[in-house]
Amino acid sequence: MPKTFTRQQIISTIQAIAKKLKRNPSFEQVRRAGITPVNFYRQFPGMRAALAAAGLRPEGPGFEASVSALLLDWAAVARKLKLVPGLAEYRQHGRFSRTPFARRFGSWGLVAQAFPQFAEQEGIESEWSDVLDLIASRYSRALGARIPQPAPVPRNVEVNLNQGRKRLRPDRPVYGDPLPLPGLAHAPVNEAGVIYLFGTLARKLGFVVQRIQPDFPDCEALREVEPGKWQQERIEFEFASRNFLQHGHGKDGCDLIVCWVHNWPECPANLEVIELRKIVRTL
Repeated sequence: MPKTFTRQQIISTIQAIAKKLKRNPSFEQVRRAGITPVNFYRQFPGMRAALAAAGLRPEGPGFEASVSALLLDWAAVARKLKLVPGLAEYRQHGRFSRTPFARRFGSWGLVAQAFPQFAEQEGIESEWSDVLDLIASRYSRALGARIPQPAPVPRNVEVNLNQGRKRLRPDRPVYGDPLPLPGLAHAPVNEAGVIYLFGTLARKLGFVVQRIQPDFPDCEALREVEPGKWQQERIEFEFASRNFLQHGHGKDGCDLIVCWVHNWPECPANLEVIELRKIVRTL
Protein backbone atom coordinates (compact mmCIF):
# COMPACT_ATOMS: atom_id res chain seq x y z
CA MET A 1 0.00 0.00 0.00
CA PRO A 2 1.17 3.57 -0.61
CA LYS A 3 2.57 5.45 2.34
CA THR A 4 -0.11 7.41 4.20
CA PHE A 5 0.74 11.05 4.99
CA THR A 6 -0.73 12.86 7.97
CA ARG A 7 -2.31 16.29 7.59
CA GLN A 8 0.84 17.97 8.94
CA GLN A 9 3.09 15.93 6.64
CA ILE A 10 1.03 17.02 3.63
CA ILE A 11 1.29 20.65 4.76
CA SER A 12 5.06 20.33 5.22
CA THR A 13 5.39 18.72 1.78
CA ILE A 14 3.44 21.57 0.13
CA GLN A 15 5.58 24.16 1.92
CA ALA A 16 8.79 22.42 0.84
CA ILE A 17 7.69 22.24 -2.82
CA ALA A 18 6.58 25.90 -2.76
CA LYS A 19 9.92 26.96 -1.31
CA LYS A 20 11.80 25.05 -3.99
CA LEU A 21 9.65 26.31 -6.88
CA LYS A 22 9.17 29.83 -5.44
CA ARG A 23 5.44 29.52 -6.23
CA ASN A 24 2.43 27.45 -5.28
CA PRO A 25 2.68 23.79 -6.27
CA SER A 26 0.04 22.18 -8.47
CA PHE A 27 -1.92 19.14 -7.35
CA GLU A 28 0.08 17.00 -9.79
CA GLN A 29 3.34 18.13 -8.16
CA VAL A 30 1.96 17.21 -4.74
CA ARG A 31 0.98 13.79 -6.09
CA ARG A 32 4.47 13.25 -7.49
CA ALA A 33 5.81 13.76 -3.97
CA GLY A 34 4.10 10.50 -3.01
CA ILE A 35 0.78 11.81 -1.68
CA THR A 36 -2.02 9.88 -3.35
CA PRO A 37 -5.29 11.66 -4.27
CA VAL A 38 -7.20 9.50 -1.79
CA ASN A 39 -4.76 10.34 1.00
CA PHE A 40 -4.92 14.03 0.12
CA TYR A 41 -8.72 14.28 0.02
CA ARG A 42 -9.07 12.54 3.36
CA GLN A 43 -7.32 15.54 4.89
CA PHE A 44 -8.39 18.46 2.68
CA PRO A 45 -11.45 19.26 0.50
CA GLY A 46 -9.19 20.69 -2.21
CA MET A 47 -5.94 22.50 -3.06
CA ARG A 48 -7.30 25.87 -1.96
CA ALA A 49 -7.80 24.60 1.60
CA ALA A 50 -4.44 22.82 1.61
CA LEU A 51 -2.57 25.93 0.44
CA ALA A 52 -4.32 28.06 3.04
CA ALA A 53 -3.36 25.55 5.76
CA ALA A 54 0.24 25.77 4.53
CA GLY A 55 0.15 29.56 4.87
CA LEU A 56 0.10 30.15 1.11
CA ARG A 57 -2.25 32.36 -0.86
CA PRO A 58 -4.49 30.26 -3.16
CA GLU A 59 -3.63 31.92 -6.46
CA GLY A 60 -2.17 30.83 -9.76
CA PRO A 61 -3.39 28.12 -12.18
CA GLY A 62 -6.72 26.69 -11.09
CA PHE A 63 -7.69 29.61 -8.81
CA GLU A 64 -10.01 32.34 -9.99
CA ALA A 65 -8.61 35.79 -9.23
CA SER A 66 -11.06 38.51 -8.22
CA VAL A 67 -11.60 41.60 -10.36
CA SER A 68 -10.13 43.80 -7.64
CA ALA A 69 -6.98 41.65 -7.37
CA LEU A 70 -6.47 41.76 -11.14
CA LEU A 71 -7.06 45.50 -11.53
CA LEU A 72 -4.99 46.52 -8.51
CA ASP A 73 -2.07 44.42 -9.68
CA TRP A 74 -2.41 45.87 -13.19
CA ALA A 75 -2.44 49.38 -11.68
CA ALA A 76 0.64 48.62 -9.58
CA VAL A 77 2.52 47.67 -12.76
CA ALA A 78 1.31 50.84 -14.50
CA ARG A 79 2.55 52.93 -11.57
CA LYS A 80 5.89 51.15 -11.53
CA LEU A 81 6.48 51.59 -15.28
CA LYS A 82 4.78 55.03 -15.43
CA LEU A 83 2.77 53.95 -18.47
CA VAL A 84 -0.26 51.92 -19.45
CA PRO A 85 1.35 48.49 -19.79
CA GLY A 86 0.99 46.32 -22.85
CA LEU A 87 0.52 42.61 -22.34
CA ALA A 88 4.21 41.81 -22.75
CA GLU A 89 5.16 44.49 -20.22
CA TYR A 90 2.58 43.26 -17.73
CA ARG A 91 3.74 39.66 -18.09
CA GLN A 92 7.24 40.75 -17.13
CA HIS A 93 6.19 42.64 -13.98
CA GLY A 94 2.71 41.41 -12.98
CA ARG A 95 1.55 38.51 -10.80
CA PHE A 96 -1.12 37.02 -13.08
CA SER A 97 -1.19 35.45 -16.52
CA ARG A 98 -3.26 36.73 -19.45
CA THR A 99 -5.97 34.08 -18.89
CA PRO A 100 -7.85 35.61 -15.91
CA PHE A 101 -7.81 39.04 -17.59
CA ALA A 102 -9.22 37.58 -20.82
CA ARG A 103 -11.88 35.73 -18.84
CA ARG A 104 -12.94 38.84 -16.91
CA PHE A 105 -12.51 41.62 -19.47
CA GLY A 106 -12.39 40.01 -22.91
CA SER A 107 -9.50 41.85 -24.56
CA TRP A 108 -6.38 43.31 -22.96
CA GLY A 109 -7.27 46.85 -24.05
CA LEU A 110 -10.46 46.79 -21.97
CA VAL A 111 -8.49 46.34 -18.73
CA ALA A 112 -7.35 49.97 -18.76
CA GLN A 113 -10.89 51.07 -19.60
CA ALA A 114 -12.29 49.15 -16.63
CA PHE A 115 -9.93 50.64 -14.04
CA PRO A 116 -11.41 54.18 -13.80
CA GLN A 117 -14.89 52.85 -13.10
CA PHE A 118 -13.48 50.39 -10.57
CA ALA A 119 -11.55 53.16 -8.79
CA GLU A 120 -14.68 55.32 -8.65
CA GLN A 121 -16.86 52.52 -7.27
CA GLU A 122 -14.26 51.62 -4.62
CA GLY A 123 -13.57 55.23 -3.65
CA ILE A 124 -9.83 54.96 -4.36
CA GLU A 125 -9.51 57.61 -7.09
CA SER A 126 -7.21 59.86 -5.04
CA GLU A 127 -4.99 56.91 -4.11
CA TRP A 128 -4.52 55.97 -7.76
CA SER A 129 -4.72 59.42 -9.35
CA ASP A 130 -1.35 58.95 -11.06
CA VAL A 131 -2.54 55.79 -12.80
CA LEU A 132 -5.83 57.44 -13.77
CA ASP A 133 -3.83 60.28 -15.32
CA LEU A 134 -1.77 57.77 -17.30
CA ILE A 135 -4.94 56.13 -18.63
CA ALA A 136 -6.56 59.46 -19.53
CA SER A 137 -3.41 60.67 -21.28
CA ARG A 138 -2.97 57.43 -23.20
CA TYR A 139 -6.54 57.30 -24.52
CA SER A 140 -6.91 61.03 -25.18
CA ARG A 141 -3.87 60.85 -27.46
CA ALA A 142 -4.96 57.61 -29.14
CA LEU A 143 -8.63 58.42 -29.59
CA GLY A 144 -8.71 62.21 -29.47
CA ALA A 145 -11.61 61.85 -27.07
CA ARG A 146 -12.56 60.93 -23.55
CA ILE A 147 -11.88 57.29 -22.68
CA PRO A 148 -15.01 55.20 -23.28
CA GLN A 149 -16.46 53.86 -20.07
CA PRO A 150 -18.10 50.45 -19.73
CA ALA A 151 -21.76 50.47 -18.77
CA PRO A 152 -22.10 50.65 -14.97
CA VAL A 153 -22.84 47.40 -13.19
CA PRO A 154 -26.22 47.60 -11.41
CA ARG A 155 -25.96 47.19 -7.65
CA ASN A 156 -28.36 45.61 -5.20
CA VAL A 157 -30.45 44.11 -7.98
CA GLU A 158 -32.07 40.83 -7.07
CA VAL A 159 -32.14 38.34 -9.91
CA ASN A 160 -34.47 35.39 -9.96
CA LEU A 161 -32.23 32.66 -11.34
CA ASN A 162 -35.17 30.29 -11.75
CA GLN A 163 -37.11 32.72 -13.93
CA GLY A 164 -37.83 31.07 -17.25
CA ARG A 165 -36.32 27.75 -16.14
CA LYS A 166 -38.37 24.81 -17.35
CA ARG A 167 -39.15 21.71 -15.36
CA LEU A 168 -37.46 18.38 -15.96
CA ARG A 169 -38.83 16.65 -19.06
CA PRO A 170 -39.37 12.94 -18.35
CA ASP A 171 -39.02 12.00 -22.03
CA ARG A 172 -35.46 13.37 -22.41
CA PRO A 173 -32.08 12.26 -21.03
CA VAL A 174 -30.55 13.98 -18.00
CA TYR A 175 -26.96 15.28 -17.99
CA GLY A 176 -24.71 16.19 -15.09
CA ASP A 177 -22.81 19.45 -14.63
CA PRO A 178 -20.29 20.31 -17.39
CA LEU A 179 -16.80 18.96 -16.68
CA PRO A 180 -13.47 20.58 -17.65
CA LEU A 181 -12.19 17.29 -19.10
CA PRO A 182 -11.48 16.44 -22.76
CA GLY A 183 -12.88 12.91 -22.53
CA LEU A 184 -16.20 13.51 -20.77
CA ALA A 185 -18.42 16.55 -21.25
CA HIS A 186 -20.70 16.15 -18.22
CA ALA A 187 -20.55 14.74 -14.70
CA PRO A 188 -21.79 11.16 -14.27
CA VAL A 189 -25.43 10.62 -13.33
CA ASN A 190 -25.15 6.83 -13.03
CA GLU A 191 -22.68 4.01 -12.45
CA ALA A 192 -21.82 3.69 -16.15
CA GLY A 193 -20.62 7.29 -16.17
CA VAL A 194 -18.43 6.58 -13.13
CA ILE A 195 -16.82 3.62 -14.92
CA TYR A 196 -16.03 5.70 -18.00
CA LEU A 197 -14.68 8.63 -15.96
CA PHE A 198 -12.45 6.31 -13.95
CA GLY A 199 -11.11 4.91 -17.22
CA THR A 200 -10.13 8.40 -18.40
CA LEU A 201 -8.42 9.20 -15.07
CA ALA A 202 -7.02 5.78 -14.15
CA ARG A 203 -3.43 6.48 -15.15
CA LYS A 204 -3.38 9.82 -13.37
CA LEU A 205 -4.60 8.06 -10.24
CA GLY A 206 -1.87 5.44 -10.48
CA PHE A 207 -3.95 2.55 -11.89
CA VAL A 208 -3.70 0.29 -14.94
CA VAL A 209 -6.97 -1.55 -15.58
CA GLN A 210 -6.65 -5.30 -16.24
CA ARG A 211 -10.27 -6.36 -16.49
CA ILE A 212 -13.84 -5.02 -16.33
CA GLN A 213 -16.46 -7.69 -15.62
CA PRO A 214 -20.22 -7.95 -14.98
CA ASP A 215 -19.70 -9.86 -11.72
CA PHE A 216 -18.64 -8.50 -8.34
CA PRO A 217 -16.18 -6.86 -8.08
CA ASP A 218 -16.50 -4.80 -11.24
CA CYS A 219 -12.83 -4.27 -11.96
CA GLU A 220 -9.35 -5.65 -11.42
CA ALA A 221 -6.50 -3.17 -11.78
CA LEU A 222 -2.84 -2.84 -10.97
CA ARG A 223 -1.89 0.05 -8.70
CA GLU A 224 1.51 1.66 -8.27
CA VAL A 225 2.08 1.32 -4.53
CA GLU A 226 5.73 2.42 -4.66
CA PRO A 227 7.80 3.74 -7.55
CA GLY A 228 8.20 0.79 -9.92
CA LYS A 229 6.13 -1.58 -7.73
CA TRP A 230 2.55 -2.56 -8.62
CA GLN A 231 -0.08 -4.68 -6.89
CA GLN A 232 -3.57 -5.79 -7.84
CA GLU A 233 -6.66 -3.99 -6.49
CA ARG A 234 -10.26 -5.22 -6.64
CA ILE A 235 -12.57 -2.31 -7.43
CA GLU A 236 -16.35 -1.88 -7.23
CA PHE A 237 -17.93 1.03 -9.11
CA GLU A 238 -20.93 2.85 -7.63
CA PHE A 239 -22.52 6.19 -8.43
CA ALA A 240 -22.86 6.78 -4.66
CA SER A 241 -20.73 4.84 -2.20
CA ARG A 242 -23.74 3.84 -0.05
CA ASN A 243 -25.07 1.86 -3.03
CA PHE A 244 -22.41 -0.73 -2.19
CA LEU A 245 -24.38 -1.55 0.96
CA GLN A 246 -27.74 -1.41 -0.79
CA HIS A 247 -26.53 -3.83 -3.48
CA GLY A 248 -25.60 -6.37 -0.81
CA HIS A 249 -21.90 -6.62 -1.66
CA GLY A 250 -19.57 -8.21 0.88
CA LYS A 251 -16.94 -5.95 2.38
CA ASP A 252 -14.27 -8.63 1.99
CA GLY A 253 -14.89 -9.09 -1.73
CA CYS A 254 -13.07 -5.98 -2.91
CA ASP A 255 -10.44 -3.46 -1.84
CA LEU A 256 -11.90 -0.12 -2.81
CA ILE A 257 -15.00 1.67 -4.05
CA VAL A 258 -14.78 4.18 -6.90
CA CYS A 259 -17.79 6.51 -6.87
CA TRP A 260 -18.92 9.97 -7.90
CA VAL A 261 -20.44 10.84 -4.49
CA HIS A 262 -19.18 9.48 -1.18
CA ASN A 263 -22.25 9.42 1.08
CA TRP A 264 -21.43 6.44 3.31
CA PRO A 265 -19.63 7.74 6.43
CA GLU A 266 -19.99 4.34 8.10
CA CYS A 267 -18.05 2.62 5.30
CA PRO A 268 -15.91 -0.25 6.73
CA ALA A 269 -12.32 0.72 7.43
CA ASN A 270 -10.93 -1.96 5.11
CA LEU A 271 -12.73 -0.42 2.12
CA GLU A 272 -10.93 2.53 0.56
CA VAL A 273 -13.19 5.05 -1.21
CA ILE A 274 -12.15 7.20 -4.18
CA GLU A 275 -14.65 10.03 -4.70
CA LEU A 276 -14.13 11.19 -8.28
CA ARG A 277 -16.18 14.36 -7.72
CA LYS A 278 -13.44 15.79 -5.50
CA ILE A 279 -10.63 14.69 -7.77
CA VAL A 280 -12.17 16.33 -10.85
CA ARG A 281 -12.19 19.71 -9.06
CA THR A 282 -8.40 19.78 -9.20
CA LEU A 283 -8.15 19.07 -12.95
